Amino acid sequence: MAPYALEDRLSWRWWVTPKPLKDKPIHRWFVFPHSFTSELVHALIDEWGLTPKDRILDPFVGAGTTLLAAKEKGVPATGYDLLPLAVLTSRVKITDYQIPRLVDLWHSLQKNLDLTQWSLPSKSYPPLVEQALPGDFLKVFDGIAQTITSTPMFDHERDFFSLALVSIIPQYSKAVATGGWLKWIHTKKDAKSIPNSFANKVNMMLEDLNNSSSGNGPFWHVRVADARKLPEKDANFTAVITSPPYPNRHDYTRIFGVELMFGFLDWVETRQVRYQSFHSHPEARPLRGNIAGYAQPERLSQILNGLKKKGMIPRILSMLAGYFLDMYLSLREVRRVCQKGAQIAFIVGNAQYLGEPIQVDELTAEIGEQAGLLCEKIIAVRFRGNSAQQMGKYGRLPSRESIVIFKKN
Repeated sequence: MAPYALEDRLSWRWWVTPKPLKDKPIHRWFVFPHSFTSELVHALIDEWGLTPKDRILDPFVGAGTTLLAAKEKGVPATGYDLLPLAVLTSRVKITDYQIPRLVDLWHSLQKNLDLTQWSLPSKSYPPLVEQALPGDFLKVFDGIAQTITSTPMFDHERDFFSLALVSIIPQYSKAVATGGWLKWIHTKKDAKSIPNSFANKVNMMLEDLNNSSSGNGPFWHVRVADARKLPEKDANFTAVITSPPYPNRHDYTRIFGVELMFGFLDWVETRQVRYQSFHSHPEARPLRGNIAGYAQPERLSQILNGLKKKGMIPRILSMLAGYFLDMYLSLREVRRVCQKGAQIAFIVGNAQYLGEPIQVDELTAEIGEQAGLLCEKIIAVRFRGNSAQQMGKYGRLPSRESIVIFKKN
């Protein structure tokens, strides 16, 4: 593996965690795990000297942090994601609204939030949703959703209220995301409080809009698409700021399974997205198309052989091999859609299995150069501890979170 310049910026360590976003207006409407913050995006925009003449790409848009932060700086940006929940969240955050009209619509909606009118859900839901939101819980969530649907308004306004509703599901769900899995719990919440929680969320979102000073105009976009095959022409972007899923077995179709199957997909469609997703979890088995040009790095082959000898289960070995193949395909697409001289930042997290460290940042740098990019440096910003189970067996082995900086020559 070629040596890459390594730069420490541990002062940025809080910028690769989602916690600061939970108090930021608009960003806080919906936060994904493993998000980075708007400060990181702003810092890269300033460091690279980006202006309104530039255009940023985020092919793993998540909760839309890159797009909204770019809007705050007045730099056009486009995002893509396979998860419709991610696309809705990002779109709602970057949309320009007529606030007085939203307030009037909210007053109309509130008049129709009547618990006595909702006897049964208006449709059948997948078993996961029925188990996570049993009885009156699903009846009330469905009733609010139908009220939003039946109230005359524009699509972007309906999206606004729909996101507010979906975002409060975890407050009432018996299936709670812990790490990469859903944990079943008992809740003492009363379904009668759901309309009040919904109202609190909508009012908070309206307050954030009133205090917002981000740019306006049709310069920020998001849609559903696969980062390995983007619906973009060649050489459209001058910068990329993104974070692909980490190879930590987290499956976002499970973490957000209740939200996805309540408001977006049925069980079959959810599985289809799960199988096609980036190979960061064992259940992914994506159809990839043309993989020409990829050669598995020698260091990765050594790691996989070492893990195999230690008894690592085959599906994890397959996941790790597929993860870096997907990384190559996404970097190859980034190279295709970027202009010459484009600056590219991939935020990644190193991993470890059976005590074996996997330097995701260095492997990503090598794979990016296979894809035709130049790795300028790796910026180390944070060190994460390994899991309690791994720590008990192998001791404390911190894993680096980094920003791999590329340039298209």
